[in-house]
Amino acid sequence: MLKLANISVAYKDKKVLDNFSLTADAGEIIGVVAPNGTGKTTLFNVMANFIKPNTGNVTFNEKYTYQSEKEELFIHKNLTTFPEQSDLFEELTGVDHLNLYGDMWKGTRRHIPGIIEQLKMGNYVKRKVRTYSLGMRQRLCFAMMIAADTPIMLMDEVMNGLDVANVALISERLIELKKEQKLIFVASHLLGNLDLYADRVLYLKDGKIIHQQQLNRKNDVYLKLSLDPSQYQKLKTDYKLPAEHLYIANQLFCLPLEEMELSEQTKWIECLLDFEGPELAIGPLGTVDYYKKYYPDTK
Repeated sequence: MLKLANISVAYKDKKVLDNFSLTADAGEIIGVVAPNGTGKTTLFNVMANFIKPNTGNVTFNEKYTYQSEKEELFIHKNLTTFPEQSDLFEELTGVDHLNLYGDMWKGTRRHIPGIIEQLKMGNYVKRKVRTYSLGMRQRLCFAMMIAADTPIMLMDEVMNGLDVANVALISERLIELKKEQKLIFVASHLLGNLDLYADRVLYLKDGKIIHQQQLNRKNDVYLKLSLDPSQYQKLKTDYKLPAEHLYIANQLFCLPLEEMELSEQTKWIECLLDFEGPELAIGPLGTVDYYKKYYPDTK
């Protein structure tokens, strides 16, 4: 378990994290979503002890903190952060990097061949890193974390530079890691991809969590239709809309169905079918929808 209590980090007059608190458990993948410059990387750096918060503390397994050198060493033995591509050694091979992480954290190399096979790295992993493409380097960075095999993993932009096939490959491996009871934080700009494996997604603003989207529990069901502003105004004029409805980013009308009787649901479906445009959809809001809701001015 990892617990952040009342964490605040400020640079000069700007608060990047403001009295931030969070509890996370083993076997959970937590997505972290926000525009650039809103504290995602700072949050990860506080958890990894790369940055000391101005106030608050981080606790692991309900008793270990960064307050003593002995406990700090214990935490670092159980936590890894996603390597920067710039930290890779150009003259070493991929195998060398995997062996290094296996030795430093897990204390063995026996699992390395299985990682290479699972992530389909066999055709290049014995070559020097200076010959690698961006996608190869990113897959190696992910494989290094798997080689470390720590209970807690912090992955900042793990999907950066990967093609569709590699995104799918790593997504599948993340699901397996969750089953192995790893606690994983993932910050990613591939919003729809988070819906595939995250248990919850945190949305940050002004140094705080403004929304937690639960993906592993029952989600609210919405009737969804793309409407331009003029169509939305017409709908508001012609019908009395429930107060709980959403109009996201001036384009997506969402009507909650959870508390609506079947006859009422049928009435609204028939009403919205009169509007020309994309097909009417029924389902929960995804990460992309919530992102547009909370950050409407961000492209």
